Amino acid sequence: MCGITGFWRRAGTKVGDCARLARMADLISHRGPDDYGYLYASTSEDRVQITQQSYADFTPDVLLANRRLAITDLSTAARQPIGNDTNDVFVVFNGAIHNFVELRDELTRLGYRFRTRSDPEVLLHAYEQWGEDCACRFNGMWAYVIWDHRRRRLVCSRDRFGIKPLYIAEIGDAFFFASEAKSILASQEVPREPNLTYIKHVLSLGVPREGTNCAFAHIRQLPAGHNLVISKKATVHTAYWQYNDQSEPYDYNRPEETFRELLSDAVRIRLRGDVRAALLLSGGLDSSSVAVLAARHAPGQLEAFTARFPGYADDESLYAAAAAQHADMPITFVDYDASNFLNHILTVSWHMDVPIALGQMVARWSLIGQASRNATVLLEGQGADEALGGYPTRYTRPYLKSELGQLRWSVLPWTLVRSLHTLTNPQSRRALRHIFKHTVIGTRRRTASNSPTAGLLTQRMAALSDYDSGFPRPHSPHFADRLTHILWLDHTSNMLPYLLHFGDAISMGRSMESRLPFLDHRLVEFMFALPFHYKMRGGKSKVILRRALKHDLPREVLARRRKVGFSTPIDQWLRPILYSEIKPLLQSSRLRQRDLLVPESVTRLLNGFEKHGHGAPQILRCVATELWFRQFIDADGFIDRGDRRTGG
Repeated sequence: MCGITGFWRRAGTKVGDCARLARMADLISHRGPDDYGYLYASTSEDRVQITQQSYADFTPDVLLANRRLAITDLSTAARQPIGNDTNDVFVVFNGAIHNFVELRDELTRLGYRFRTRSDPEVLLHAYEQWGEDCACRFNGMWAYVIWDHRRRRLVCSRDRFGIKPLYIAEIGDAFFFASEAKSILASQEVPREPNLTYIKHVLSLGVPREGTNCAFAHIRQLPAGHNLVISKKATVHTAYWQYNDQSEPYDYNRPEETFRELLSDAVRIRLRGDVRAALLLSGGLDSSSVAVLAARHAPGQLEAFTARFPGYADDESLYAAAAAQHADMPITFVDYDASNFLNHILTVSWHMDVPIALGQMVARWSLIGQASRNATVLLEGQGADEALGGYPTRYTRPYLKSELGQLRWSVLPWTLVRSLHTLTNPQSRRALRHIFKHTVIGTRRRTASNSPTAGLLTQRMAALSDYDSGFPRPHSPHFADRLTHILWLDHTSNMLPYLLHFGDAISMGRSMESRLPFLDHRLVEFMFALPFHYKMRGGKSKVILRRALKHDLPREVLARRRKVGFSTPIDQWLRPILYSEIKPLLQSSRLRQRDLLVPESVTRLLNGFEKHGHGAPQILRCVATELWFRQFIDADGFIDRGDRRTGG
């Protein structure tokens, strides 16, 4: 719901810091176009000031800023930074505490008084009552920074799944934070240098492993589900949640009913707010489930939006129309216009701070732009695939290993015969043949070295080692089966963090807040504790979701077997500009001098696309990477760039 940024100089002050903070905040104004505020504090003079002026009456060493997107309590009383009654604890907050109503009632009974109806004030009093452990009580998405003036410390926190970003950097004695990496770069104290390992993963894998990583060498992300407490003497980070936690008792004897109740309540509390809400609808199982439940909680109040690609084989608009009609919800179809494709790549990369890797990102920019004309909150179905085995090609091998791991050898032949009849998709049958041919049960992990584009990388890039974020790797809980373990890897590092990154960046780039019911932590805890056959069984994925909502969803959606995702016709977008824009860019001297890609391999890639139509996703990633370098690394005055064209 906002953009936050700031810094603390733990060993002194510096002239011009108030103007520095204003510059950092202005660069993320799209995240909060409705209001703004600054906090200046001096730990030596024991002074604090909250203002809208970009100057202070003293020289501060702690500076916080907020750009507000007003969603709950639209009055100026809810302006941030917001302080407590004694004016010694303050917060800047990005996100939404969806259970703030219940927490407010609890805190009122404990004696706290409220001046607003906003969730940041609930957060502030929750911290006063429970300290940094208050994060365990929140249901929602957040990145917040609390300045505890009494104890002279910053308390930073990020939600359990990293839906909301929090970038951090330490340069000398100074600690910087922001909702977007570019805001930290705008301080002009953090070097604007690329993290080449991240770039390598964009080029070779398509979906880089994020979590704590960033495209800039000197900036990190606070890990999801972590608090970071900073004082002058120490920096302490702690995990406050794990995937095998059980925040409340769940009824595993009624799995379908419990799942539906949890999902329904997750949708209900994500409809809270004082602004209009809408829904992104693809016609797939996940977004259709959110649509039918949202329509029951807010009948006649929601509109659906879907991307449409006329003539494209994987266009899903007919399924989206069926789901919208079933939910009695009006729907708007948005056709993507690729006539300014490279400029759209630049725009989306600007908001993401990284090279784009998927065609859906530019289509999503257009789609959410249309939705933003009618609403401020956007519900989506993101997060179900990585918890319930939604990608059959990816999850068939670990699923079969889980099945075979439960077999008793005395019944093996009959069980296999029965299983073979249920494996209706070709990926499952191929995977089973592979397992027995090689007598190895496992999942082949996709790496940069065995990816289809590995030959494009120069020797220098190919030799780069893996990330070192400075944070410990997440500890894997014990799971009873291989499938759930692989889902956990995708949920925490391999896939979901990157999807959440571009989901947040693009929606906030359009001044919209995206809310994700499938990432309600209660539902995630329940899903990960279920036996694997509630996720995949035979040829079906998302078994528990299909069963739980079988009476709610239209037949067309339930009967779908083929997973499409947000597929886009990238080749159709690239071909008209191949000679005029793509080849000049990818065969330029500037690209060769970067020593990222082998020029001969790039030429072969372009020729293969020209003659046979192969390699469009790889070309997109190469183009996006070069444009990102020109935009963020080459440009001396990137902060002031309004027109972000490619340049020479």
